[in-house]
Amino acid sequence: MTTPGEREQRMGLFERVRAVPYATDGAHTAAGLFPVGRGDCLAKSAYLVDGFRALGCPARRVRWLYHLPDQPAEVALLRSREDVHSAAEVLIDGRWTLVDACHDPALAAAGLTVAWWDGSAVGTAAAYSPLGPLWRPGGGPEPVPNGGVTVPDPAGPRYRAAFNAWLREVRG
Repeated sequence: MTTPGEREQRMGLFERVRAVPYATDGAHTAAGLFPVGRGDCLAKSAYLVDGFRALGCPARRVRWLYHLPDQPAEVALLRSREDVHSAAEVLIDGRWTLVDACHDPALAAAGLTVAWWDGSAVGTAAAYSPLGPLWRPGGGPEPVPNGGVTVPDPAGPRYRAAFNAWLREVRG
């Protein structure tokens, strides 16, 4: 059984990672998350997995396909809104528990899902609704947007710049 101290440690890790501003033009690795001061779901989930393991908790990365949010308007320029999200699962009291610290609290004002967690075996909400099953290590090939068809999207850089500008604007 989990002790209150263990729950507090897990919750503290989650809150530290969630507080880092979400941005796709920030860190993409656990090592870069705090030095850069902002990061994407890859960096945040990797930091959580490393942090849970440092606390003695088995943890793993999970991924799934989702649709990009409706904002900013430049999302309409993309060939497809399908993308891959990454989060963490931690083993608590014999149960794999989803922990998604992707969106920092300020982003709730834009309607993005901001997760809250008390460190228990009841997991967080997912930042983005899965379009299908969650991928877990050993579960076959990782999800790839658009059925693996990788045609460069000329609108991609414009969308990414607009998305990160929109995130900054939402934070005020």
